[in-house]
Amino acid sequence: MTQIETVLGPIDANDLGFTLSHEHVAITPSVITQHYPWLIDKDAVLQRAKEELTEAKQGGVDSLIELSTPDLNRDVEAMRAASEASGVNVICATGIWRDVPRWMWGKDPDEIADIFVREIEVGIADTGIKAGVIKVANDAEGVTPEGELILRAAARTAKRTGTPISTHHWAPLEVGRRQAEIFQEEDAPMDRICIGHTADTVNADYIEDLLNTGVYISMDRYPGPEDGAERPNWVARNATVKELINRGWSHKLMLGHDYAAFPGSPRDYPTRYLFLSTTAIPALLADGVPQETIDQMMITVPRAFLSGLSGESA
Repeated sequence: MTQIETVLGPIDANDLGFTLSHEHVAITPSVITQHYPWLIDKDAVLQRAKEELTEAKQGGVDSLIELSTPDLNRDVEAMRAASEASGVNVICATGIWRDVPRWMWGKDPDEIADIFVREIEVGIADTGIKAGVIKVANDAEGVTPEGELILRAAARTAKRTGTPISTHHWAPLEVGRRQAEIFQEEDAPMDRICIGHTADTVNADYIEDLLNTGVYISMDRYPGPEDGAERPNWVARNATVKELINRGWSHKLMLGHDYAAFPGSPRDYPTRYLFLSTTAIPALLADGVPQETIDQMMITVPRAFLSGLSGESA
């Protein structure tokens, strides 16, 4: 029996179900909660998360990969409370996003890897919650020296623990090429890596180049901007997904929103966590994508990515 770590403890990989590939749950900025706690209502943050995750569960979402890191306001205890209240399995992350702390800049990648490994094998702080995925990030600035340090540390962590890596990247500038190159230099297991935010481009040739390195792809940030001027809207994202399916890559694709339920942000009804289920996936089906392919991208592929096992059963 292969298990996947969630904020409520390990679950059987076959219980993962319909899974969103790249999301956020309860964001409570640590610098505010630690130093200016009167500026944020943590109870309101948690209540919003509980409400939207419950709505997502009722709409058919079983699990989500939660990719908040310490520099992206990770709050695993709030994730645990929201998961308990909603019934949605939440897989949380170790790693670092774009704001690499200065105290890490002079470290060796193995020293950083030691931190990530502890959060995977022992737990995050004293919560007992173990990370089930490693998050890294490189945006329009490309892979900076500090960002490269984190990529190499993540690669070494994946080799030591078998834990998968999920990236944030700026697809319009094809930053994923350098991410994949560094992972290859580190001899990382490419089939344990997912390049995220890839639906921000409609260049299927670029995405296929990434896929040919052996990685998974997260086609997320649905629905995208309404005008589609700077980045693709959901219709264009769907078209790229369908093109990749037509090229034979459905076994390497996952879908998500990169959404966070936060008080003060726009509240969609149904919740934004259900945009794929209510809008994008029905459109893919209407465009001729078979239900079994949808199930592959939403159930089988996330299970394989998180568990390290392929096929219909993990």
